[in-house]
Amino acid sequence: MHIKLLVILFLLLAQCRTASADGTVILATHDVYPHHYIERGEIKGRVIRQLQCAFNRMETPYRAEFGGWVDDELSLRTGKIDGIFAVSMNDTRKDYGELSTPLATKHLYWYFSGTKLDVTQDNPLYQRYRVAAEFGSDEWFIIKRQKYNVRMKPKNAQSLVKMLINHEVDAILIDERVFEYQKNRANVGNLSFTRTPYQTIDLGVLFSTAFLQKNPRFLASFNLAVSNCLITTLNN
Repeated sequence: MHIKLLVILFLLLAQCRTASADGTVILATHDVYPHHYIERGEIKGRVIRQLQCAFNRMETPYRAEFGGWVDDELSLRTGKIDGIFAVSMNDTRKDYGELSTPLATKHLYWYFSGTKLDVTQDNPLYQRYRVAAEFGSDEWFIIKRQKYNVRMKPKNAQSLVKMLINHEVDAILIDERVFEYQKNRANVGNLSFTRTPYQTIDLGVLFSTAFLQKNPRFLASFNLAVSNCLITTLNN
């Protein structure tokens, strides 16, 4: 049974009008190392620290719910939450949200168990290879739009890496830091991996259009606070 873990990251008296009844900005995210994750019951991650710093500077209350990417996106589109993080912008999201200034970057690579394969779209046979990415993530939508042979829907990075280890897929698209973290957790021994760089994408908070229409000055204030907090967190 899927259990959504609700974590109150920061709460102050409201000085900014929001869509929620008590003035709290409601955000949602997913467990993703090293940006925002739960380890031994503790909330960690650089993006988490940046959000705490930014909302503190704005003197604005917020809370973040840890759930699944697909559920989070649906909640944003239906107005149940005000934003999701940390994600990239795409053509679909432009219809219902606006992205903040970048909070982090994702360095995507194709990973293979053993010899590299030519999974680029330049290869006319690229669709013969079974590939996967974390279901609902930025990279999952990327390879779906590019008509890759995507059949698996791993619910998290741990499941994704295990698919590669067990040869259930030929390649996976994943951030290099996430892969190394999950590989070390899996204790793969002498199993060798190869990789090919794909692309680097910026990640921010996607705030809903409805929320920003009700709070027209919010995004500019948030971006300014985040920019100041980027300097602060880099020194911590």
